Amino acid sequence: MKKRIFLFMILIILFFNGIIFTDKIYFFRDILNLFMPYRLFAAENIQNGILPVWNPYTFFGQPFLANPETSLFYPFTILFYIFKFVAAYKIFVVLHFFLALIFFYLLVRFLKAKNSYAIIASVCWAFGGYFTARVEFISILGAAIWLPVVLMFLVKNKKVLLGLVLSFQLFAGHPQVLFYSVIFLIFFLNKKRIFMLIYSLVFVLLLSAIQLIPFTEYISNSNRSKGLTYEEASSVSVKPYEIFRNLLPQKKIDITGNYWLKSFYVGIIPLILIFLYFLNSDKKLILPFLVIIILALGRNTPVYWLLYKYFMPFSRIRYPAAIMFLFTFVLCLMVSQVNFTNTIKSKMNIIKINKYLVLITIFTLLDLYFNFLKLNPDISSKYMNIKTENMEKLQNISNGKKYLVLSDAYSTNKNYYDFINTLPTNINIPYHIYNASGYDPLTTKGMDEFIEKMEKNLNAEHLARHDIRYVITNRNMGFNWKKITKNLFENKISIAKNKVFIPHTYNPKYIYFLIGLCTTMFSIMILVLNPYFVPEEQKI
Repeated sequence: MKKRIFLFMILIILFFNGIIFTDKIYFFRDILNLFMPYRLFAAENIQNGILPVWNPYTFFGQPFLANPETSLFYPFTILFYIFKFVAAYKIFVVLHFFLALIFFYLLVRFLKAKNSYAIIASVCWAFGGYFTARVEFISILGAAIWLPVVLMFLVKNKKVLLGLVLSFQLFAGHPQVLFYSVIFLIFFLNKKRIFMLIYSLVFVLLLSAIQLIPFTEYISNSNRSKGLTYEEASSVSVKPYEIFRNLLPQKKIDITGNYWLKSFYVGIIPLILIFLYFLNSDKKLILPFLVIIILALGRNTPVYWLLYKYFMPFSRIRYPAAIMFLFTFVLCLMVSQVNFTNTIKSKMNIIKINKYLVLITIFTLLDLYFNFLKLNPDISSKYMNIKTENMEKLQNISNGKKYLVLSDAYSTNKNYYDFINTLPTNINIPYHIYNASGYDPLTTKGMDEFIEKMEKNLNAEHLARHDIRYVITNRNMGFNWKKITKNLFENKISIAKNKVFIPHTYNPKYIYFLIGLCTTMFSIMILVLNPYFVPEEQKI
């Protein structure tokens, strides 16, 4: 195993040399707009001995601890509390890809895969299109890498460890991955494992109560309290032709939009191995393979509508294509389990291919490496800390008043500095500037509609009543507005503080947090004192 770890370390260095040995950092969408502001806000509070329950800087205030995307209690989030963001982000990404290799290799070796095929399959899992398209989505990355050990602990009947790892998936900040992981485990259940899985899930509820109880309260007061519309829930469904197209190499990839949800390329040669799996190998993986495809098709089949109507979780989550991480997982399992040598002997009557496994592995690595480069643009990390003119102005003059960015302020023709100068989404948070809007898939009930109506009615007095003093826009404003910079305007109308109207939001009840904290602490104590934390190996 030591040799395998050394090999995987070399592979990690090869794939990530662009950020390990330079000042560059992967830069795209949610790193700038969501994860960097949230991690910096959490780190500042934690370092000052404060548990950040509330974020006052966006949407007139929003729950912070209760929001899973903050990943406050995920073990590896501690990196962001210790190091500066750029260093922490690099370590986080590199570490999770390394763990993805190790975990998948341990699983397939446990499932009796031959060593060479186990290595190829692990490479496909860690460096295939699914993970490499999620370098920016660190909550998904943190949740998805645990799937191999989740399956391994289920099969090995280690219920406490299974519950612990499932809790890691929840703490990582993307509950949808946990939900899909549990769905996948259903295909491997027998009578004994059903009770073990139930036990593990109860353990998850107890151990993650510090996150789960506040999250449950937040959901009931959020924009998803009544569920999503079917159009929202089934958005980004996979089309049948996309399954075949995205399994094949592409010269150009448009990484904008929702391509990351449909990125599951595992390499050209592994596709041949997968084809041979269907010819001559164990067919246990075919049923989950087909079910996953049906679910990923979403609105393109009537099945998803039935699930949306009668099975509540499907009315609370969006993007059916998100389940394709299970599709990638099954493909990689097929690569590891194919009886390649016997297939070649019996079907093609040619020499053993085992002699060429080293070349096959190298070719697959190169194939996936060039696909990796297409998916992940990078920039110098110095651009992550730019302080613009609008940031400086608002820090100096806003005095706790809020600003609002209008959509016309954004333009594809702007350079990076001008783009950041519009203070997109949550960039204001680390600078302690109050934004009337923001970005998060989860917001308090009615907030999105309230902001939309407010942007359509730019009456100066109306905005002043909501404590909004500044607007960032490229349009010409009326006489009630004073131009401060080329696109920053100050509202001349002042409303007495006792007349300021704040839109209705709920305030999280600390009793729920305290109940969750006590439940989690109790669960940790039981875990530490449990003599069966690492039970003896049991036969399958």
